[in-house]
Amino acid sequence: LASVAEQYAQTTRYPDYSIPLTPPQAQAYEGNRYHPVALPLEGEGEFTVTLDKFRFTRGEPILVVASLSGRQIVGDQLKATLETAQSREQAETATLNAGEDAGYYQGNLGSDHTPGEYRLIVEAQVDGRPVRHASSLTIEPDLGDFGGLESPFLSNNDLVIPVQFDPEEPGYYALSAQLYQGQEPIAQLQAETSLSGSSGVIELRAHGSVLANRELQGNLQLRHLQLRQLPARPGDRTHHAFGPDDGYDFSPPDLDRLRDEPAVNPESEQRAALLRQLAERF
Repeated sequence: LASVAEQYAQTTRYPDYSIPLTPPQAQAYEGNRYHPVALPLEGEGEFTVTLDKFRFTRGEPILVVASLSGRQIVGDQLKATLETAQSREQAETATLNAGEDAGYYQGNLGSDHTPGEYRLIVEAQVDGRPVRHASSLTIEPDLGDFGGLESPFLSNNDLVIPVQFDPEEPGYYALSAQLYQGQEPIAQLQAETSLSGSSGVIELRAHGSVLANRELQGNLQLRHLQLRQLPARPGDRTHHAFGPDDGYDFSPPDLDRLRDEPAVNPESEQRAALLRQLAERF
């Protein structure tokens, strides 16, 4: 029970909007990654389809790369089909042509279709028999444009990083991003706000508990920006958008006055105190 009390106190010392990150956690939080699935073939071969991401903004090309390994005989072309996940209605087809490297094929599908969940079917003729590889992807509406960062500043025990976003539609939005110095992840930041006009600002905050007592020199980076447009009504989809691949590089103000102190949350402090009291009794 004492260890539970200590663990709870550690997790509640950071506010929900500013959580410290280890490198493995940082990789897990990257939200627009496509995880290839290898389909086993006879003779220890594999049929793998790879995309550069999982979510595509409507209108951008979908580059499909397929690879087949093993001793099978495969033709010079594969067929790729995009179909809706629920009705299995065909949305588009494309041909994947053989590349210079043996066993590799690639081609493009369009994504100018109704936003939602889709199935990607890639079909090959292996030793004269059809083999189908199925995977999933999502087409998202164009939510708007990221416009960069405004000047960061300090407020109370937070480094405030204002992110400009020009929404296509008013609504309630949630933004998350990772704060880095060079290759070292520092914290996962998140904020929610209502955006009503054609331009807006979402303020991410890095708490002093993740920044103080660090040897921070030079610029910081904001990476892996992910925006969600939250549903206006129950049952509506949550839509997603993503910031620039390179993120944003910025020069922070003087961070010396930030303090490595737990976030003030009276309810969490009361729970931690209660757990400590119970641990002392037992």
